[in-house]
Amino acid sequence: MPTNEEKYHALLHDLNELGVYLHGRGEKTHALSQQFAENSKKDSSNREFDLSQSRMLDYQHHLWHEIGNLVDKLIKQYE
Repeated sequence: MPTNEEKYHALLHDLNELGVYLHGRGEKTHALSQQFAENSKKDSSNREFDLSQSRMLDYQHHLWHEIGNLVDKLIKQYE
């Protein structure tokens, strides 16, 4: 049976992995947002849709990073 210390270190490890995941998702959504923004410049027939998708994904990008930053803050607080 793991000790409390081992559980604590496992939890910090899992929080670190979660933080990396969240920031990674933020970067992926940012890249996709940029693709939609670029496509809006090339194809005028779908411009409004592409711009809408770009804005939505950019918002998600910020949310993923905001949540990731909160996880990072917890890790720093308890390390």
